[in-house]
Amino acid sequence: MEQSTFLAKVIGLYLLIVSAAVLLRRKQFAELINEFTANRAMVFLSGLVALVLGLLIVVSHNVWTADWRAVVTVMGWLMLAKGVIRILFPEKLGAVAINPSSIKWTVASIVLLALGIYLTYIGFSTDATSQGPFGFELLN
Repeated sequence: MEQSTFLAKVIGLYLLIVSAAVLLRRKQFAELINEFTANRAMVFLSGLVALVLGLLIVVSHNVWTADWRAVVTVMGWLMLAKGVIRILFPEKLGAVAINPSSIKWTVASIVLLALGIYLTYIGFSTDATSQGPFGFELLN
């Protein structure tokens, strides 16, 4: 359970920060996405990073239960798939990238923000009974 809460905290905070930044700075992200997808080397490198992170999560946390821990596992598998696709087809990313100014981009960012809030809440509230606010053991 400790590993699940740790991953929920990390993934949740990551999703919160990135999706909030995307929603708040849409114009800058539109430019960034265009530059990124045009650079196959950057797409490939980001695929390597996503592959490693996805493998770390999948290998260490392949938990298929009917609760929030499955969400962490699914995020790991999605990250793994993203890495494999970017490594195998770096030149195709530009063709399938969603325009950051479209409504699909906004909806996806809001969904990821909600998922980030959920995982962050679960991660920090699950071990709240035995630990203090910064993860230190409480004295009994």
